[in-house]
Amino acid sequence: MTDETGETKDSVSVTMELSGPYDEVLSKLASDDEGGSPAADFLHDVELLLDTLDRMGEGTRSSVAERLPEEMTVEYDAEAVVGLLQVLKRYDLVVLEGNTWKPGPKIER
Repeated sequence: MTDETGETKDSVSVTMELSGPYDEVLSKLASDDEGGSPAADFLHDVELLLDTLDRMGEGTRSSVAERLPEEMTVEYDAEAVVGLLQVLKRYDLVVLEGNTWKPGPKIER
């Protein structure tokens, strides 16, 4: 039998929150296996993007996309970069001033 949400009585729902310095949270989410998980690959790409923006100091979505390193797991064009930057903005990891992206207040320098 299911309830109003469509879950069975044997269903389990778990919610977890990780907080703390950026590097510590990344290490908690990172996979220990050599093959890497999709989440670990994504976090690696996020770290590479943030490192690139930090080295640049600031940049438009196109300039950030052009300077991303080759070891990114997936290819990021300007549209994909801005999508990821908008997510990171919600966590104060980047800020947008006009059409220029900059490292946010939560990035350790």
